[in-house]
Amino acid sequence: MEANRGMTNKSRSFSVGQVELRNFCPADLEDFYEWASDEEVTKFMTWEAFKSKENLREFLLKVVIPHPWFKAICFRGKPIGHVMLKQGTGIHNCRAEMGYAIARKYWGMGFTTEAVTIALKIGFKELEGVKRIEALVLPENVASARVLEKAGFVKETFLRNYVNLKGAVRHCLLFSYVV
Repeated sequence: MEANRGMTNKSRSFSVGQVELRNFCPADLEDFYEWASDEEVTKFMTWEAFKSKENLREFLLKVVIPHPWFKAICFRGKPIGHVMLKQGTGIHNCRAEMGYAIARKYWGMGFTTEAVTIALKIGFKELEGVKRIEALVLPENVASARVLEKAGFVKETFLRNYVNLKGAVRHCLLFSYVV
């Protein structure tokens, strides 16, 4: 597996096992809608499930595609989820935060763990100066915590009243992978 320095939205795809990470394109709208509109998938996300394809199209064009590290998780060429990395700025530029989601019908099949593992490998190569990738997980999202542990993340701490998510102040678990 080869990585490009400073992975941009023009970067090529990366694959390991059954999973490929690649940039999103406008043609991915239908596939993206499958998980982005599912309230069960978005239950633990910072954003609500999309109610219309037009709103998702706007999000895809204005946020996802221009983002330097928002990748489609693909199985057999079809987007089935996403993984993103956001590098910190200023004194926090040595770390990045990871987020991900996958369509419900692909839960429990190992695809998310594969995608997270690929994102770790490429992220540390592509995001200049990053020595730590972290992820926040709500304590009741046991499956997501398990994905991170299988990918090699370490649970660092329990953060009380840490985020205001969908109108409620919530606790979080902080996971990290450090090089």
